Amino acid sequence: MSENLTIGSNQLRYSQAQIDHLSSQHFINKIDHHLRIISSIKVVSHTANTAPRVILNLDIYYDNHSSGSLSFDLHNYKYDEILTLAKKVSSNEFILHEVDN
Repeated sequence: MSENLTIGSNQLRYSQAQIDHLSSQHFINKIDHHLRIISSIKVVSHTANTAPRVILNLDIYYDNHSSGSLSFDLHNYKYDEILTLAKKVSSNEFILHEVDN
């Protein structure tokens, strides 16, 4: 039987299997001919009384050279939303704006 964790006021729930799956994911996002972003998901430790923090980490490469990194707290994101965002960074205008800056 899988344990669910209550997260935030929206009562989002992640099973331990979902947390493990999120933590093991890495995606290569080709933004254009020069820009690539490798996204990964980190689930920060939690206790029975606190929700885990889900962090989207982005490693940015321009012409195959590291150009820095960014991270975003995905508070109150649903499990499927987290995976979709990590797979398709280019579909999020806010993130692309932050990468440009």
